[in-house]
Formats: sequence, structure tokens, C-alpha cells
Amino acid sequence: MTVSAVDRLYLRSAIRLAEKGLFSVTTNNPRVGCLLVKSGHIIGQGWHREDGGPHAEIDALSNSIEDPCGSTAYISLEPCCWEGRTPPCTTALIEAGIARAVIAARDPHPRVAGGGVRALLDAGIEVTEENLSEETDALNPGPLMRGENNRPFVRIKTAISIDGRTAMADGQSRWITGEEARADAQYWRARSAAIITGVGTVIADDPKLNVRDQRYGNAKPLRVVVDTRGRTPRDAALFGEKGRIAIACAKGVVPINRAEMWEQQVGPAIDLAMLLETLSDQGCNEVLVEAGATLNASFLGQGLWDEMIVYIAPRLMGDTARPLAALGFTGMDEAISTTVKSIDTLGPDLRIVLTP
Repeated sequence: MTVSAVDRLYLRSAIRLAEKGLFSVTTNNPRVGCLLVKSGHIIGQGWHREDGGPHAEIDALSNSIEDPCGSTAYISLEPCCWEGRTPPCTTALIEAGIARAVIAARDPHPRVAGGGVRALLDAGIEVTEENLSEETDALNPGPLMRGENNRPFVRIKTAISIDGRTAMADGQSRWITGEEARADAQYWRARSAAIITGVGTVIADDPKLNVRDQRYGNAKPLRVVVDTRGRTPRDAALFGEKGRIAIACAKGVVPINRAEMWEQQVGPAIDLAMLLETLSDQGCNEVLVEAGATLNASFLGQGLWDEMIVYIAPRLMGDTARPLAALGFTGMDEAISTTVKSIDTLGPDLRIVLTP
């Protein structure tokens, strides 16, 4: 059966429901929305509200105002067909007597990847698929990246002057950009499972790396400090904030809490690819790199990034100020090319989103 114009409207409503989990579903699972329609009326709607909680299909069935038997389920992503922290959604849909399922995109997870559709078809449920993967992928770049490359989706966020500088020579950087750009940065923190910074940034700026904007709920990303020599100060501001903190060193990722500080002297280098793999194994879908020139250069130089968000302020900071990334290139053949994904104005500043 082909997808009708009405089907597409309901599917996009399901995708909008999935967006509700943008800041609460950051680990392990994708963000998914589900709409139940019967006799031309919406009888149930749901979304994956939080990590480890009921999936969108279960939420919609639980909130249904009528018996869902014979209804059509519009789902933004193929339903899961295996038992993890929750039972398979396909089983719940089958047992509820759903007559038809309309799906916006296949789930790339290797344990689903068409298995959800097959389970529904085998149960006699009519399945119609529409390719809205561009829209669903924008909500779920992390699960896709983890499935394909065993690492999270990596964003690098930085604020620079019009001459490409991130801080003065003595480390001063507050504030390069205006309030609007700094508020926008809260959005990217809130949708991330982890924020990665370097110990140099912790010492120079003493950031909290928290989500202050109440519009994004109770988002508390894991804060990861890359520290090869155990230099993170005991009284760093990030220890004054609730939430998980980890020190990434040459020996691995060391979780810590505010009552203890990791002081062991460690090796000279950190394997960033291994760090990202570790975060992926811990369920992190998207990570945000908020760091200085040295760590930025490492992620960029090793190709360990998927998107870069650059806020550009209309000011000049001079040639002695610090660069965006200390790449040390000497020839044009070394230059890293990027593609401009979008350009927006935020108050007096520009926001440019780049991809490799």
C-alpha cells in the first residue's frame, strides 16, 4: 500500500513527537514518536520520554483513549524486535491488535534493521514504509554513528572572533560572543550525552559545563576532562555541579565524584578514538567537544568529528591571540576542507555549522 498525503501528515506528527525526547533521550536509544489513529481520529500518542523508560509505541498504547485494536500506528522509526532494557515493541503492537503500521524510516541498529518490519508482517499486520530518513536521522545521528562506526556523533563547538581567535594570549575569552550565541550553545549541550573538554580549558576558564537553560529540562551530560598529567584542580567549578564527571587519561576513563579527586600521574598521550569507543559502549549517542586549540586540533586532525558549530563574533582580537585549532600546517595540501551546512544570525554574531 502506498503512503497517502494523510499518512505523511501523521508521520510528520510522529516525528514531532519524537523531538520531545531531544533533551531527555541521550543514551542508548533513539528518539522515537508514535501516533495511533482509528476511524480517522487520533486515539493515542507517545514518545520515548527518557533513557531506560518505555519506548514510544508503549507510551502511545498506554495513553490510548480507545481500544487500539484495529488502529493504525504511525511510527517515526521501525519498532524494536528484541528485548533489551524493555520488551520488544513489536510484541506490544501485535498483542494490541494493531491493523496497520506506517513507518518513517528503518532502524539501523543491527539487532533491528528490518527485523521489526518482518515481525509485524509475519503477524499479519500491514506495513507501509515511507523514506523520511533525512528527518529522522537529524534527530538520531548518534545511534546511526554508533551502529556504523562504534563511536558517538561528535560535534565540535567553538566561539571565535572574525579573525579566527578563541582567546587572548593570556587565556582571556569571556565573552567573545553575545548572549544570544551563548544561549544557543545551551541547546547543543542539552542534547548531548557527554561534553568533552581539556584540562587546559578547565584551568584557564574554570567552566561548569552544565546546562543552565531551564527550557531543556533536567539535562545533565557526562562531563569528561582530557587530562594526561592529573592537573585538574580539586576546586574546579565543575565539581560544584551535580552530575557525573570523568577524567580521561592514557589508562582509560576514570569516573570520579565531588568527594574525591583523581591524582595519579598518567602517560603522555590519550587515544581519542578509544575514548570515543568507550563513550559509545557506555551508551553515549552524541558528544560535544568544548575545548581549546590543542584538543580541537587532535579531533580535527584525526578526523574524529562529524559537525562543527562555529560562533563568529564581529570583533578583531589580533595575531597574538589563540587560534581555533593548533594544527601546525605549513602547506595547502594539509588543509582540512569543510562543507557549510547552515549559516544563521544570532544577535550580533553568526553561527556557521560545518561538516567534513
